[in-house]
Amino acid sequence: MGDLFSLLSLGANALSAHRAASSTASHNLANANTPGYSRQRANLEAVLPAYRLGGSFFGRGVSLNSVSQARDFGAERQFALANEARARNEAQAGALESLAALDPQASGAIGSQLADFYASMRALQQNPGDLSLRQSAIGQSRALALAFNRTAAGIAGARDSIDTRLSSQVSEVNELATQMANLNQQIRVARGSGAEPNDLLDARQAVQDRLGQLVGATAIPTAEGDVNLALPGGTTIVNGELAGQLSTVPDATNGGHLGVRLTRPDGTGQVSVSTFGGEWGGMLSARDGALKAAETALDTLAFDWAGSVNTVHRSGFALDGSTGRDLFDAGAQGGAAGRITVNAALLANPSLLAASSSATTLPGDGNNLQLLIGTETAALSNGLNALQGFAGIVASYGAAAGQARAAADADAAIFDYATGLRESVSGVSIDEEIVELTKAQRGFEAVMKVIQTTDEMLNTLMQLKA
Repeated sequence: MGDLFSLLSLGANALSAHRAASSTASHNLANANTPGYSRQRANLEAVLPAYRLGGSFFGRGVSLNSVSQARDFGAERQFALANEARARNEAQAGALESLAALDPQASGAIGSQLADFYASMRALQQNPGDLSLRQSAIGQSRALALAFNRTAAGIAGARDSIDTRLSSQVSEVNELATQMANLNQQIRVARGSGAEPNDLLDARQAVQDRLGQLVGATAIPTAEGDVNLALPGGTTIVNGELAGQLSTVPDATNGGHLGVRLTRPDGTGQVSVSTFGGEWGGMLSARDGALKAAETALDTLAFDWAGSVNTVHRSGFALDGSTGRDLFDAGAQGGAAGRITVNAALLANPSLLAASSSATTLPGDGNNLQLLIGTETAALSNGLNALQGFAGIVASYGAAAGQARAAADADAAIFDYATGLRESVSGVSIDEEIVELTKAQRGFEAVMKVIQTTDEMLNTLMQLKA
């Protein structure tokens, strides 16, 4: 009779094991479309040791050993690298491509306004005393200054929009870091009970993926089972159960654009952080790379060109015989493109345009206008004339945007491959899970048959004893 009771115990354990296999397959099917979910598998094993009866060993049935995740850490590492690179280059390309101010074909572009400015000076040279032609020349000078202003404002706006986006994402990064630290703590507690908390591991992996995408955080597993996170420069943002917090502050050395500071996870102080990966790395690279270079080059062009025109204009004479006036006001080199404007006195009185080279040859002398027209081909500090200088700015910026887009497209293909590789290991196959569910169902039904048969044998035995 003892052997029959052993059979019942064996059956009970087997029912529990097959029920676990069924639950696991059902859980997989329920999460077939859940982002970041890793397929789980109930690992069944024969109960040891077998017991001996007479000259034979008899098995003790089956039990659930564990429920494990299907993960390949090589595939996970490839995905993390591809995720960070794709996010970085896509963010950089998107930020650079959003700028329309440097489109040479746009209405009112600096290149076309330069050509119109010199055309108006040539027209005035034919009749320097004509007030309507003077008004036209001053109007075109103002249009050129406004073209510089609009282009500078467009570049500044693109840089400012990156600051806005960084500022709006700080709270998300900080919340994710806090979640990561909390999940480390929860996973450590769960493992202390002897079970592997697979769903918590998935949640931690999802947070890790998002932080890698946003700021390029790199995972550093520890012997205790935690996953610490470090920024590309090596600064730790999550250390075990502690999370650091990011904040943005205006950086006076970078025109007031936002810099980033990190309050250390242990709360011991703040450090400046300038190196990021992911979306932040791409946006900062665009803001302080190609966009800043274009802004600086445009300021230099406006400052140098206005200076060369003003030098000629100051030496000429207006219709009233006065001299020594600038045609443009640009101020210092930094920010010159955004500030440049026509001298207010000339805007109010176009007769003050210095067309003559002598006070004694007024009003028909246009020799100074000829010198002004000569600045069209004069080399500036970069060795190029104004039109060539602007074309160079456009070409350099376009090349940077094109390179960023090419890198983003290449990284997108790599990311798709890494995602497919990860899914091939960790993703849920509905067909496969249905097979697993059917196997668990058949196993459960078979064990129930064992229990029913054993029960009948016990009943028969009890009747015999009676």
